[in-house]
Amino acid sequence: MLNMRLLSLFLLFLGSGFACSTPSLTLVSNEKVNISLVDFDDQTGEGDVIGETPIAVDVQKLKKQYIRVWGEGIQSQYWVVKPLTEGKNELTLRVERKEEKDDGDEQAKIQEQNRAYRMLLRAYKALTAKDWESTREISKQMSQNQPDAAAPHLLTGLSFLAEGNAGKARASFLKAKNLDPEDRDIDELIRLSKK
Repeated sequence: MLNMRLLSLFLLFLGSGFACSTPSLTLVSNEKVNISLVDFDDQTGEGDVIGETPIAVDVQKLKKQYIRVWGEGIQSQYWVVKPLTEGKNELTLRVERKEEKDDGDEQAKIQEQNRAYRMLLRAYKALTAKDWESTREISKQMSQNQPDAAAPHLLTGLSFLAEGNAGKARASFLKAKNLDPEDRDIDELIRLSKK
């Protein structure tokens, strides 16, 4: 009889132990990734590696830490887990692959940038040589190749200003200002073109 009571108490103890166990959250992802837990005050953000997805994490740990998701070719992500809703014990992490740079595309961008700089230097050379027509022609080509660039409009405006055509100079400076509103030097050119 005593053994039966001890056995009942033991089973009751085991049952209550399971009922009080710390809930866990299973992390799954669309790709296999590494998971680290990082303290909120950790400035480096590397954390302690706990494994790969899918993985179960003690919910109590997530109150003072965030989840770092990382891996080869994966864009690192940092997740803060909100309190779980009743019955929810799985979190799906959507991970993104880093865009692989195409060296050909990178080289093409560099070459395009170099062409733009060469044209800018040719336009400046024409401007300093007081060849107003060439300055404007090169600036027009630059503007066609790079419609968002302010420099061609500045050079055009400077050529008109040097020629004494303040109205056309001002119109060019206003176009440049519209494309590059942060450039305060353009404000001075606009002021000069009002005289």
